[in-house]
Amino acid sequence: MRVSYFVAVGLLLSCSSISSAYAANTDETSEPSPAVAVGTETAMQPQSHAAPAETAPAPVAAEPERAAEPAPTVAVTDHLVYTQVGRYLEANKKKLFASAEIGDREALTQFYAARMGAALWVDKNGFTADAQSVMSALRDADNWGLRSQDYKIPDLKAAPDGSYSLDDLTDAETRLSLSALAYARDARGGRIVNPPEQLSAYLDRKPQLIAPRTVIDTLATATDKSAYLKSLQPKHKQFELLRQKLLALRSGGNGETINIPGGANIAPGKRSPQIALIRKALKVTPPQAGPDGKPFDETFYDDDLARAVKAYKVEKGIDPPTPTITTALRRSLNGDDGITEAKLLANMEEWRWMPDDLGDFYVTVNIPDFKVRVVKDGEVVFDERIVTGSVNRQTPVFSDMMRTIVFQPRWNVPDSIKVKELLPGLRAGGDPLRRQGLVMERNGRRISATSINWYRSDIRNFHVYQPPSRGNALGVVKFLFPNAHAVYLHDTPSKGLFNESIRAFSHGCMRVRNPVQLAEVVLAQDKGWDKIAVNDLLKNGPEENEIALDRPIPVHITYFTARAGDDGAIESFGDIYGHEKRITLALAGKWNQIDVTKEPKVTPDDIGFDEYADSRRRNNDDWFGVSSNDDRPKRGKKYDGGLNNFFQKVLGGL
Repeated sequence: MRVSYFVAVGLLLSCSSISSAYAANTDETSEPSPAVAVGTETAMQPQSHAAPAETAPAPVAAEPERAAEPAPTVAVTDHLVYTQVGRYLEANKKKLFASAEIGDREALTQFYAARMGAALWVDKNGFTADAQSVMSALRDADNWGLRSQDYKIPDLKAAPDGSYSLDDLTDAETRLSLSALAYARDARGGRIVNPPEQLSAYLDRKPQLIAPRTVIDTLATATDKSAYLKSLQPKHKQFELLRQKLLALRSGGNGETINIPGGANIAPGKRSPQIALIRKALKVTPPQAGPDGKPFDETFYDDDLARAVKAYKVEKGIDPPTPTITTALRRSLNGDDGITEAKLLANMEEWRWMPDDLGDFYVTVNIPDFKVRVVKDGEVVFDERIVTGSVNRQTPVFSDMMRTIVFQPRWNVPDSIKVKELLPGLRAGGDPLRRQGLVMERNGRRISATSINWYRSDIRNFHVYQPPSRGNALGVVKFLFPNAHAVYLHDTPSKGLFNESIRAFSHGCMRVRNPVQLAEVVLAQDKGWDKIAVNDLLKNGPEENEIALDRPIPVHITYFTARAGDDGAIESFGDIYGHEKRITLALAGKWNQIDVTKEPKVTPDDIGFDEYADSRRRNNDDWFGVSSNDDRPKRGKKYDGGLNNFFQKVLGGL
């Protein structure tokens, strides 16, 4: 106890004895320190000793009078420096640090107060080794898809005698901590803090931010400061492969390219000087001799090369997947794959919004390449084509948990289709439900759609569905992962659209070309069922047969226009919804050029109630039955509005 007492007293005396030597200048007596005086910013100032305007009530117990808080000081024990970072941030928050995040300033104020102002990055000899480690990470930011210029490294200069002023040390300490927090936030996707509001409501993701106080606390205790900051970058394999492609583009080392000139299509069995180049690009070794025993003609398009061309086109999604050498094939082989720095940066930014842990077993949809995949322990175990939402009815981007698989499902018609597609025909006197095999219920009772006055009734209050059948829009199975967008994966009776290269035709849900196999993969993982068990459910199970998963499975709906294939090569896809462009504009700070899209919602305005319809209804019936003296004009032609075409070509499902 006595030792602790004397140590404490000694420390206080040490701090007091040098306070005047390191106190910050006041406005009235001197100029601010050059390291701090940028424009008219306020340097650290001593607290006023003047008496307050009002006297606080006397304490209940007698206490010694508290001395005024001393001016900011530096206490030196060996090399350790104590600063007043919190006070410095507060004094300069409107100018010097106006651009700093409020949360960052608050976190640093609390952090330095908790450690009594002990500096992390400076000592009496200037920057510490830990500071150099942090600055190394900041300088390397460009190699991680960020901008090193966004993280200012303070310029700390010594006086002619080699010493450093308190103001300069405090300024450097504060600035480096703020830069470290800014880097940490941006590494987690904080440059676009609210994608649904800033870019598109269909981008239902948020950056995976870490609280700034947690960052600075962890950084303070990390052995390798640079390694900790870099560890905040996404750890997903796809992110790293995109990053490596970015580094290759910037260095000019993008691999060997072979320039295949343009020309007409070339079919197998033909001759062309381009054949030798294409053979080299696909690494197909020519035979030693032709069928006649003579030396092989390298300009001849033989069967081995034809098989390689077809396989390459299938792998890259080049249509049509035939052996014919086309312009699209030449463009791909030439390396003109549409991979630009801007595309890579936009896709890397999206990875910053993804969950850190995608799951050991998960389902992922990538909208731009119209594929659904199942990944187990990092390996793709299922890969199939899908149809996604159209540009006007986009498939949203989000993550949720698959909880149920439904065999022989009903198709429950969503409100958007009730209002936009069914209601006009009903108001025109037609019966589009009957023509499409739909059923209408209210309060659990089937009713006739033609018995309702649709100028007075809200169609959203009626349950409309399509019973299970060979022509059911959902086919034989659907996969439910409840979400705010009411979308899901499902089968479809219309298989022709899967042959299209751009498959954006639905109202937002995702149709799977081979959904039964997807169900087999998921149920084998969840319940250990084999194909025989799944097929038995399909053939002999009841309608609307809901199979609850024992363990919910993560589902990630993504929008990556650049993606690494199984061989590590980066594939490029079209920006069908424009999300890549929006992200690119946001990263460039061109917020006013972004076309922010909203996800359409059905409102009463879409329905258009007729406030005078009461006069056309029977006095005792607001909901059911059409009056025999209804004075609406009778139409000889039923309204269709292209509804049959809508259901047959666009829905084919959802």
